[in-house]
Amino acid sequence: MAEAAAAAAAAEAAIQLQITRAVAAAMAAHIAGPGAAAVPVAHVAVKLPDFWVQDPHMWFSQAEAQFRRARISVSTTMYDHVLMKLPETVIMAIRSLIQTIEADPTLADTSYQRLKTALLCSFGKTKWQMAYALLDHPDLGDRRPSVMMAEMLSLRYETTAPDSLFLALFLRRLPDSIREHLAAADHKTAAEMAAHADILWDARKSTSVSSLSDSVAAVSLRGRSPTPRRSPNRRQDNRRQYRSPTPVTRRRPDSRSRNEDPNLCYYHDKFKHKALKCESPCTWSKN
Repeated sequence: MAEAAAAAAAAEAAIQLQITRAVAAAMAAHIAGPGAAAVPVAHVAVKLPDFWVQDPHMWFSQAEAQFRRARISVSTTMYDHVLMKLPETVIMAIRSLIQTIEADPTLADTSYQRLKTALLCSFGKTKWQMAYALLDHPDLGDRRPSVMMAEMLSLRYETTAPDSLFLALFLRRLPDSIREHLAAADHKTAAEMAAHADILWDARKSTSVSSLSDSVAAVSLRGRSPTPRRSPNRRQDNRRQYRSPTPVTRRRPDSRSRNEDPNLCYYHDKFKHKALKCESPCTWSKN
């Protein structure tokens, strides 16, 4: 019995100690106030970039990432940080909203969300603007295919996976040689298609550089190669190739075919007594 009573007393003492520690911690937090929790991260500074008029959605994504890192969740604090980064033209566009928020203290808790909504509605692209920008997107050019894919994905209004129509728009902007390989492959996602396109693009550029290097090397070798020696018959061959045509000589016709007197040779028949030659058979009596 004594042991059981001692154990119960020890357990009660342990519970009492836990309650005492909890009460002490709560009192310390109440005395320190709400700002005490922010002291360990007070050194984290928020440095927002200037407002991106062309893409306010991405600008707010970066701004809110810095707010989370600095553990800033108060609406008025985030409102002040955003307002300080707005250029003059943007502030003038939402001037009436700013005046309304600052004139009504009851809007303090929703000031950041109101400012964000107004900026996204005024400067953010609608789904139709993004669709037309996607249709008019430039071709690949000198970029890697994955870079163009990222740019085209940023113009999609929907958050679902890209469909075949989107992938077809991507394929149309690629060179024919790459497009044929990608179209034959069965890609399930845009990331797979972009990765495959990069491989083909890098291989294409490497092949072009290799071919150019081979051409340059061949030209260099031809430039350094010695002049080929002429064969002994080269001059004779050239003469045979470029000599003027042999003039056609008229052969003396057969004396028998042109003679008026078949008993006389060609010379006596033509020159009579003035002939200096004679051919047999000939019956020239004055020979």
